[in-house]
Amino acid sequence: MAAAAAALALTVPVVAGYLDAKYQLMSDLHLISTLTFCRIQALLREKRDRLNPFYTLEENAQKFPERTWIWFQGREYTYKQGYEAVIRHGNWFRDEQGVKKGDIVAIDFMNCPEMIFIWIGLWSVGGIPAFYNYNLTGDALVHVVKVSTAKLAIVGHRVEQTVGVKKQINDALPEVKVVIFDEDLENKVNGWRLDRPEDELLSGAKLADMAALVYTSGTTGLPKPAIVSWWKNTGASKFVALWLKLNPGKDRYYTAMPVYHSSAALFNVMACLQIGATSCLGEKFSNRTFWPEVRASGSTVIQYVGETCRYLLTAPPSPDDKNHNVTKAFGNGLRGDVWKEFRERFGIRAIGEFYAATEGMSGTWNMNTGDWGVGAVGVAGALINLLQGSKTAIVDIDYETEEIWRDPATGFCKKVPNGERGEMIFKLDENDIGASYKGYYRNEKASMSKLLRDVFKKGDAWFRTGDVLTVTDDGLIYFNDRIGDTYRWKSENVSTMEVSNAINSHPRKIVLDSAVFGVPLPNHDGNAGVACVVLHPEVKEDEATFDELLSYLQKSLPRYATPLFIRVIGEVERTGNNKVVKGGLRKQGVDPEKTAGQAGGVWWLKDGKYQKFTDDDWREIKAGRVKL
Repeated sequence: MAAAAAALALTVPVVAGYLDAKYQLMSDLHLISTLTFCRIQALLREKRDRLNPFYTLEENAQKFPERTWIWFQGREYTYKQGYEAVIRHGNWFRDEQGVKKGDIVAIDFMNCPEMIFIWIGLWSVGGIPAFYNYNLTGDALVHVVKVSTAKLAIVGHRVEQTVGVKKQINDALPEVKVVIFDEDLENKVNGWRLDRPEDELLSGAKLADMAALVYTSGTTGLPKPAIVSWWKNTGASKFVALWLKLNPGKDRYYTAMPVYHSSAALFNVMACLQIGATSCLGEKFSNRTFWPEVRASGSTVIQYVGETCRYLLTAPPSPDDKNHNVTKAFGNGLRGDVWKEFRERFGIRAIGEFYAATEGMSGTWNMNTGDWGVGAVGVAGALINLLQGSKTAIVDIDYETEEIWRDPATGFCKKVPNGERGEMIFKLDENDIGASYKGYYRNEKASMSKLLRDVFKKGDAWFRTGDVLTVTDDGLIYFNDRIGDTYRWKSENVSTMEVSNAINSHPRKIVLDSAVFGVPLPNHDGNAGVACVVLHPEVKEDEATFDELLSYLQKSLPRYATPLFIRVIGEVERTGNNKVVKGGLRKQGVDPEKTAGQAGGVWWLKDGKYQKFTDDDWREIKAGRVKL
């Protein structure tokens, strides 16, 4: 019996380990239990009419008044100090600016504590913040102000000094009051009255109601104001904190990502507030300040978005690379080609990658510590597939029209097999779409464009992500591309992300950065691949360089995916969240008249090698005398 018991004791952990590895049971259980807990707690807060995060801040200030809530440029603000600052700012909005419950107020700030106090101060008196991208100027700036319907805009003095938005707004929209929040005004507000706002101003919030407006990145057009609900500011943000297993009393969580976007706003600032942790803010992302601020703040978790990690790797190696307290990095957009290099160079034990959209209602999650799952945006094991499998789908796409493919006979869509690419869609309650999908503020056309009806059966409703993803047999979920970025050439679908990853992965680091897209060519079907590249400063723009790059790409990519054109540029334009902006480059294409006078030349794949693309070459293509 003793021997049998001993054998059983040895066998059970082995079997449990095998089952966990095969079906991802533990990660599924953690995710499902965490989400369920946050949903129940949010519903209870809604029932008690304590959904507004001002109540959470108040509770934190009472429980641990001396714990640091916000760290910024060496200065720390405790929960008690932050709570009082929020009340003062809220009362200033009421007394001085006449803000009433339900009023939308624009906030145009670089990251700083005052932005947080203004944001939650608005909530404390029933206002609704609309977060503007502080980089916007001209028509784009006027557009975001106009579509928000805000009649009051609070602008940080650093934004005003850098961009000068007051005159731009008032020249086009004189009815909008623009208040510059300079040092004098800040001091004035910090001395404002400290009377706690009445509960009537905070009451009545429902999980599905609008709590804020957060704009899309604007990579495909003018930014659109997405409605962010109270659920996302309470339950969803707390879910991130608990999924990351943040320790409120020990972890300090750093972000230099812009708080005007949902990643930093919800998944750092709100996540820390919901559990009483410390949020460490950088004013904006910079290779020069990132790690020094991480060290100075004592941060144990860092946030990234887009190409942040690639930028950090472009800095020369330093003896201080692992001189920090960080154990986890969390974010979205970390490409597989830099994942392991980033983790190993900076000594990061775990990377938490997620996939979601500001206007979406679901997401995928991957906590990675080893080789398995590198590059994946999510892991869906047996339990998640059992409980959530009917609520997500990867469906076939017609890449020519960029629409989801429908069966000519039935009109229904088709799920793609594991391993194949398709658009990720999320199930909605067809009888109450607004319960989870809020869309864009006062833009029914844009909101409806994200909805699909009659997908797998008559009357059902689904949310279109606009993103191409792949799910493997073992439950790993990979992001491939935005649908508009995947192009068709030689009857094949080409992923710009796959091509860009290959270019950036050259072992000699010939290319520091790249933007890949497809462009139409005269007298040719489909779109030809163009790779705009930033060459390493020590690399020459010559045939030898492109011969070396071509040799590597031919080993790394399918033949049809090798870019037909390579264009040398000075830098890749990005949003504040480090996402590539390709619109301008795509409009220029490879037309010599439009690319003339740029940082470098255009090269094209001719006779088996990259050669300089000339005006004569372009004329030959236009005349139909070149077959590619």
